[in-house]
Amino acid sequence: MRMFGGSTLWGLVVGTGIALAPSALAGECKEVHADLVEVQTTSGFEGNVEGNHGLRGTTHFKADSAAKGPSTSPGWISYSGYFTYKTASGDILLVTRETGVTGMGRVTAFQVIIDGYGEFSGATGYFFVSGSMSGDPTTVVTQVTGEICLP
Repeated sequence: MRMFGGSTLWGLVVGTGIALAPSALAGECKEVHADLVEVQTTSGFEGNVEGNHGLRGTTHFKADSAAKGPSTSPGWISYSGYFTYKTASGDILLVTRETGVTGMGRVTAFQVIIDGYGEFSGATGYFFVSGSMSGDPTTVVTQVTGEICLP
């Protein structure tokens, strides 16, 4: 074990009560892959998601903040808001906080799971979302990848 200031790092961790354990064990986390198609509506973006590990159903996103990109990247916008995954019948599965950028017909975002319900109760994890407008500026086609961890 490496020495840290004359004592072991382990001794420092145990002695101060700092926990360095990951939020979930690797065996409890699953890789997620999904296709997502969204259409812009008056209430934000409504979509359909088709993925593995139960990530299937409908979605809703509404930005609660946005800002113009830097002058060196004209036309780009950064944004953030709540993104909700629901079952086909409308029950909420996951709520995430999405932060991303969009411009030139493309979108890329990072979602952090902040709440889970039903089979996803207590879930943690993250998703990367990346894709483009499908020739229609009101339709967004993306791929979702990431990890979902259950307690």
